[in-house]
Amino acid sequence: MLHPWVESVRIAFQQAENPHNAAAMSAYMKNHFPFHGISSQHRAELLKDLLSTNNLPKHADLKPICEQLWQLPEREYAYAALSLLAKCNKLLQPSDYPWLIELITQRSWWDSVDTLAGNMLSGMVNRYPTTLWPIFEPLIASNNFWLNRTAIIVQLKSRNNTDVAFLSTAILPHMQNKEFFLRKAIGWSLRQYARHNPQWVIDFVQQHQEQLSGLSKREALKRLQ
Repeated sequence: MLHPWVESVRIAFQQAENPHNAAAMSAYMKNHFPFHGISSQHRAELLKDLLSTNNLPKHADLKPICEQLWQLPEREYAYAALSLLAKCNKLLQPSDYPWLIELITQRSWWDSVDTLAGNMLSGMVNRYPTTLWPIFEPLIASNNFWLNRTAIIVQLKSRNNTDVAFLSTAILPHMQNKEFFLRKAIGWSLRQYARHNPQWVIDFVQQHQEQLSGLSKREALKRLQ
């Protein structure tokens, strides 16, 4: 049985279905997921009332709601879950870490992984660094490259509080990996940190220039050249 909040989303999205847009949206995502064909702007309008303060679910309901939305086939439901989590981002606690990681490993693609890692988990890291770092470390050696990517980009919002030791540890084992999403993540994380410590990034790229891919180096130095 669907949670009432999920059921409200399902009804709204089904009524707004646009098959023509759905085909194009699915193609853009390499046909990994079906879509209802709802644009991001229209989706925001449909969710506006549900995401208002009066209709936001309790913290305890976030997990079942997001898990139910994640399992519905059309990709817009995952986006609804991500919108809900963004609205409740500051409420997320270390106890939420396990199920957020589970979402990353289910129906994985860059759209969901990057939002969960770069927004929700990144915010949690800044609020609870001592608690979360030990449980993030196993992601670095995981056989799931989406979890490797998560470890690499989880400090995107850390700015001057970036733990460079962890950033290095997350990057080093994957520098020669041919997976595009890992090479891109390495460059992205370095480019982001270069906003706050450009010399460290320059030195890191120079030190590892033989191991880093061309893509990673270009991304890392994009704003420094």
